[in-house]
Parts: sequence; C-alpha cells; structure tokens
Amino acid sequence: MSDTAFPSFALSARDPGARPGRTSRAGARLRARSDRLHAVALTGPGRFHRAEPSARSVCRTVRQLVAELLLLAADHPPQRRNSRRFAAHVRQIAMYVCHVALQLSFADIGTAFGRDRTTVSHACNVVEDRRDDRAFDDFVATLERITLTVFAVAGAAEHE
Repeated sequence: MSDTAFPSFALSARDPGARPGRTSRAGARLRARSDRLHAVALTGPGRFHRAEPSARSVCRTVRQLVAELLLLAADHPPQRRNSRRFAAHVRQIAMYVCHVALQLSFADIGTAFGRDRTTVSHACNVVEDRRDDRAFDDFVATLERITLTVFAVAGAAEHE
C-alpha cells in the first residue's frame, strides 16, 4: 500500500537533509512557538489549570483528538500493517501539542503516555522539523487552537 491512504503530510519521511544530533534550530523554533502559544493562553479567557484535570486525562484527550482529526483528513482508514506507524505518529503529535500548547513538562507527558521524557523531547523535535511542510503546519496549528480552546474554557469555568 502506498502512503496515499493518508494526507500527504501524515506519514512523510524525516527530512533527508537534516543532520542527526543537530536539533538546535528545531529546539529554538519549538521554544519560540511554545512561548507565543503560552502568551495567547494567558491572555485568553482562562488559563490551563494543571491540578484539574490530571495530566494523564489531558494527554488521553489530546491523543484521541489527534487520532480523530487524522482519520478525518485521511482518505482511507489505516490498514493493519500501518497501524503501529499510525499510532506512533498520533502519539508524537499529541506529545508535541501537550508540550507546546498546554505547557506540560516532558516528564509529565512521558508519564502520561508511558514513555520516557527523552522520548517526548524527540517527538517534539520530530514534529517541529516536519512543520516546514505547509499542510502539516496548518494541521498542527489547528490542533493547538482546538486544544487551547477546550482546556482554556475548562480553566475559565473553574476560576469564575
């Protein structure tokens, strides 16, 4: 099966021109994007409250949201042989959104997903490197806005 079952950005390979071990540019972009989103969240209708709901339930919700939106964007559901690849792809995007949009730490996200904090860091760098693709960047930006809307409204209701 070809990669046409998913959107063009869904399962694209890593940038062949990227040098392994060199993530300073991606890390800088990740920090800048995270700071901008955090500023928007703080000036919006409410802040994300880290005590309620738990990081595990937040990450589970974000992962489900990513999976549903990827399936909506795809022409066909993932086949059996691509299911592990699809699950890893969903998990990486969800980890990135949890870190950038919700400002959860790598350790908290890793615990929620049953992974190590270094795995979360790698996922964030992979997703940030792939944001050079316009379609993928639009998709992730939409996920960030939806996530901020869902959890900022919940936080605003608690503080009123």
